[in-house]
Amino acid sequence: MLALLARASIEGAVLAALVWLACRGLPRLPASVRALLWWSVAAKFIVALASPSAIVLPVLPRAAAHAPAGEAAVTPAPPLPVAQAGAAARPAPLPARESGAPEIPWTAVVVCAWALGLGLSLLRTLRGWRRTRAVVARSRPGGPALQAVLGELAGRLALRGTVEVRVSTEVETPLIVGGRRPVILVPGERFAALHPAEQRMALCHELAHLKRGDVWLGCVPAAAERCFFFHPLARLAAREYAFWREAACDEAVLATLGASPQSYGRMLLALGVSRQTATFSAAGAAWSFGNLKRRLTMLDRTSPLSLRGRLLAAGAVALALLAIAPIRAVARSATAAAPAVAQTARATPPPAVAARMAPRSTGGASATPAAGRSAGPGPEHAAPAAAEAAAPPVQEVHFILFREDGSTTMSGQSGDAERARRHRRAGEPMLWFRYGGQEYVVRDRGVLGQVEEAWEPVGRVGEEQGRIGAQQGAIGEAQARIGARQAEVGAQQAAIGAQQGVIGARLGVLASREAAGVSASERREIERERAELGDEMRRLGSEMAVLGRRMREVSAPMSERGDEMAALGREMGELGDRMRAAVARANAATVALVRRAIESGAAAAVR
Repeated sequence: MLALLARASIEGAVLAALVWLACRGLPRLPASVRALLWWSVAAKFIVALASPSAIVLPVLPRAAAHAPAGEAAVTPAPPLPVAQAGAAARPAPLPARESGAPEIPWTAVVVCAWALGLGLSLLRTLRGWRRTRAVVARSRPGGPALQAVLGELAGRLALRGTVEVRVSTEVETPLIVGGRRPVILVPGERFAALHPAEQRMALCHELAHLKRGDVWLGCVPAAAERCFFFHPLARLAAREYAFWREAACDEAVLATLGASPQSYGRMLLALGVSRQTATFSAAGAAWSFGNLKRRLTMLDRTSPLSLRGRLLAAGAVALALLAIAPIRAVARSATAAAPAVAQTARATPPPAVAARMAPRSTGGASATPAAGRSAGPGPEHAAPAAAEAAAPPVQEVHFILFREDGSTTMSGQSGDAERARRHRRAGEPMLWFRYGGQEYVVRDRGVLGQVEEAWEPVGRVGEEQGRIGAQQGAIGEAQARIGARQAEVGAQQAAIGAQQGVIGARLGVLASREAAGVSASERREIERERAELGDEMRRLGSEMAVLGRRMREVSAPMSERGDEMAALGREMGELGDRMRAAVARANAATVALVRRAIESGAAAAVR
């Protein structure tokens, strides 16, 4: 959970920084667009926290898969158990835990602290919600005249359904409460002191919240602020969203009623400053003097955007909404080849993990490769009964096989490689192993050849796995390229869809202005802008149709690659079974060889 919180905090912070830069770089963005951008930041926090696994798109360049020449690449493996003949093998005992003070589970402590903070925050929210419901229950109806004004304003905003207006002495500003059955609460004395035109503007502001769905949309920033109470950028996103949604409703009032910014500013000053409201509500007054000053300043920036500005705004919104999705770009995966066992890159899976190791030194004469292999250490014979009885029933064998070409097969710990290298002469083949707490070295080429032969079948299976892995890697890269093209086309479709949505919203605003009654010159201006927007909508529709055809063309090969990948996966599964059997046989052979080498004297004890 701690890792999930950290990832969500980082991803939300990155998007918050990008949105802040977009708002700074595009100062003429409408308030509604800015509100949606900051809402997407809050949504990113929540989506990242609620999505433990992201949609991985392997579109980044692949990193180098091989170590530089001359460097050792050693992969340790678990120790190889050796059981006495005729006795059942028992697992090796676990290492004893070091004595001392008990380790503090810091991860659990941090997660519990976060859960406690979240619980307290949710408890405060629940109490605030219950207080708001009690305030609504104690309020009184606003009267027929006020309800008639509200109905007329709702018609102008093309709102369906009825909204009740009520008067309360417990609120300081007009606000809309509730998601399923919204109610507008107005303060008794302060609202009555407003001019009738100012009352209309205040009620229109609350209805604009209802039309935008701010009561429901505000739940997302509220949830982000509570789940990430420790994160300053989560609080910033919630605060900026709350401000810009108020500024967006201010713009909607000016556009719907045709009021001047000066008269609307006087209404805001008359309402004054009131504290922020609880969840499931949206208030019209500013919650601080700084907030009030910003809203008054924004009233002078309500001029319509140019077509280019609207398209830039739509693109910013589309990218922000796309960023909400739990998508993670990663490097394209390299071919999953098995580790090298022999100089022909034979694979050796656990418990014996093969690794390529460069020779420790290039100086000195290297050993001459043998033309053939000598016989083993001698005829097999049984160990004396007394020695066998004295031997422990279970031993651990760590071994490292050095070859002349510098490649290495090892089973043990990474520190074993350095210990074994101290006993190796320049470039010579050698077997080092530890048995019963004692280290041994074998230089007999016969024993080395038998160890090599024991692991040769594993290498052959590994080569087959490497071949199939290469094919899977090639298909995976092809799928990644197809997925990247699909993502690119999808992003273009989302951007065009967002532009169409902006144009549709603008056409709705023009229709509302025309229905409210305008002069002849204003009507001509509306018709001109409507024609311009219609042309742009048709152009975007043509582009969307072209992108739809491209998406179908790009997606066709994906199913074919999927069938090929499934067939290779089945073949890889069969090879995995063969590999496990080969490793088991190689392990048993190595155990027997090690014991015979000790008994015959081919293994020399070293320190």
